[in-house]
Amino acid sequence: MQLKLKNADVNEVKDELLAIAIAQGDLIPFPELTKGIMKKSFEGKAGQFYITDTQGKAGFRKLLLYGLGEKKDLTLDNLRRFGGAACRAASASRCPSFTISALNECFAPEGAVQAVAEGILLADYKPTKFKTKKDDFFDVPEATIISKLDASDSRVPLGKAIILAGAQNYVRDIDENPANIATPQRLEEEARKLAKSSSLAVTVLGKEELKKLKMNAILAVNQGSALPPVFVMLEHNKGRKDLPFYAVVGKGITFDSGGISLKPSKGMQEMKYDKSGAVCVLGIMKAASEMKLPVRLLGAFAATENLPSGSAQKPGDIITAYSGKTIEILNTDAEGRLILADSLAYISEMKPDAMIDLATLTGAMITCLGHNRIGLFSNDDQLAKTISDSGESVFERVWRFPMDSEYKEMNKGDFADIKNMGSETGEASSITAACFLGEFIGECRWAHLDIAGVDNMTEKHPYLSKGASGIGVRLVVEALSRLAESAERGAVGGKNR
Repeated sequence: MQLKLKNADVNEVKDELLAIAIAQGDLIPFPELTKGIMKKSFEGKAGQFYITDTQGKAGFRKLLLYGLGEKKDLTLDNLRRFGGAACRAASASRCPSFTISALNECFAPEGAVQAVAEGILLADYKPTKFKTKKDDFFDVPEATIISKLDASDSRVPLGKAIILAGAQNYVRDIDENPANIATPQRLEEEARKLAKSSSLAVTVLGKEELKKLKMNAILAVNQGSALPPVFVMLEHNKGRKDLPFYAVVGKGITFDSGGISLKPSKGMQEMKYDKSGAVCVLGIMKAASEMKLPVRLLGAFAATENLPSGSAQKPGDIITAYSGKTIEILNTDAEGRLILADSLAYISEMKPDAMIDLATLTGAMITCLGHNRIGLFSNDDQLAKTISDSGESVFERVWRFPMDSEYKEMNKGDFADIKNMGSETGEASSITAACFLGEFIGECRWAHLDIAGVDNMTEKHPYLSKGASGIGVRLVVEALSRLAESAERGAVGGKNR
């Protein structure tokens, strides 16, 4: 979809559809077109919408009114939802174009433009690439956003929205691929394509290199698969020692059957999304490059399947990870923490100023937070606050969990240094999983994002379709931007610069 910005009066609009957002208590515009609205039908409540044909009485064919809710509760995500609703209405009506107003006194114009644009672009994405009948789906070619901003002022928020929503949709498109297509080798291929198009440095370690490095935790998970694992590293501003150095690390299980500790069959098809953390790393690197973030950024992930076979790792096995720690395998379905153990230990040796990992690590996170927030774990209060504030800003919200020593004790092994499950009953399992990762980060400032509850949409959402969500991309890019600003102000020391 092509997005345009225009500084105009809504009364002058000539288009197929005009969308306007109304907060509760605001006057409803165009009384000659809306006089038939019953108050109970539309009064500006959050998510309410009213659409009517103008019967030739205006320059636009249809009018959409969208409710923002009470002014005291407004966030920019209300505008993102408005953008999504307008895009979907235009698509359902097969409008070749529509106009949407970002004029609202409750929001700064720059923020309003970015949020509305993001909502439009995120709602515009449809996971239909495997559908043979495309006629059932209509892509609106063009949308115009009305704002008080002039052309030069509008380039920044609109450009940022296009980059961020584009990166998130890029992640959704890759993550939607099932395991017979999105193999570890396909993720390597996607990384190489991204490196070429975005001027990123790329390094890929294959199975033999992993053996030489003794990344035995990754190799143990891979034992049951016929496809070899890969370890992928992408770098933005490689070698720039004058810039703060950060790392993002993702979990890349391209399909998770549970291994010998086999998962129940119901819902197992959703385990194609167990690569979401790794694919988010690709999206973050894409956005960082396009935004020219003033950081040196390393993105890394290990990718493998977790399958049962005659050669698969077994409960009771003991392995020696890359760091030298020994791990007792109690459950082969606790595999994500194993590939992350080697990944984090390897990247931590490069001494980034901060390291963030994203992983669909524990199903228990859904029990804790449902599908509305990301679990945050960190060994650094300032880093955790930056991520938390960023989450509120982009509405990819987090909730921080404790990592007390009592939880770390639960991971102590009977026959090895540590075990890959803190409790066989599942007690505090998201926390003990995070504490397990904390054993492999060296001296790094580190944050772990458990995205297991938000990686795919299973229910109706204001601007995301069913399937892969791409959530985590806008959050981490915003956090990296804030970290870079803090480093520039001297608030955060860059020990590697």
